[in-house]
Amino acid sequence: MSDVKAAEEVTSRRNSYASVEFTAEVAKQCLKQVEFYFSEFNLPYDKFLRTTAEKNEGWVPISTIATFNRMKKFRPVDKVVETLRDSSILEVSEDGENVKRRVPLNPQHDARLERGKRTVAVLNFDFSKDGEQKMSEQEKTELQENVENFFSKLGSVSQVRLKKDHRKNFNGTVIVEFSDEKGAQEFVETYGADKEVLSYDGRKLDVFSKKQYDQQREATRSKNFSGSGQRSRSFTGHRKNMPKPKRSRDAPKANEKSEETSSTQKKDGEESVASESAVE
Repeated sequence: MSDVKAAEEVTSRRNSYASVEFTAEVAKQCLKQVEFYFSEFNLPYDKFLRTTAEKNEGWVPISTIATFNRMKKFRPVDKVVETLRDSSILEVSEDGENVKRRVPLNPQHDARLERGKRTVAVLNFDFSKDGEQKMSEQEKTELQENVENFFSKLGSVSQVRLKKDHRKNFNGTVIVEFSDEKGAQEFVETYGADKEVLSYDGRKLDVFSKKQYDQQREATRSKNFSGSGQRSRSFTGHRKNMPKPKRSRDAPKANEKSEETSSTQKKDGEESVASESAVE
């Protein structure tokens, strides 16, 4: 494939979505979104983006980032490249094909424990959907943006994650990560149990710290387990479903059968004791 043809294909792929007018506000939204992808709040926990960067000395193709759902509305991609060149956090390669952080992240900088302290869980959002149909990508994006806008007015928020069910639909629980621990604490103190009511679209929301949320999930999960922490099983009644042995044509006489039955019962009893011992 010639370089010219390859370049044409890249251009075609980049502009596969409708172009928008890159106003100052659109450019600001675009830059904020990409900077978030590379931030300490996302990059260490985004396996795909992190591994892609690690394989290429920190660089990630802008054409790859442009395929992310939240980035598809920013077209043409050439405008995205121009916007990223104004970032004080990100660096764009000379050919405009790749982007990376100017200062690499320290993997130990943002430990999970510290992250949990600035995280809260908000439950009871309305997630009903007619017929339990799977949400479209556009619906998911719109819902994400609406919920993000809601929380952005309540504090300095770094990340908003919508929990999903087995159909990949929103299940009514939102995990909100604040910029610092103080912001998360103040949020729980303001809207937690028996505090000021927080509502969204007319529904009262329940607010928990990350620790309270994890404890609640663990308590719910433990109801499905026995006291030993293992799922209870029944070792009885399995023999009744086993096929009955066919009688031999040369059946023994009654007295011989009786003696054999007695002997068999004794053996079964011995095997039963051994089996129970093994189970214990």
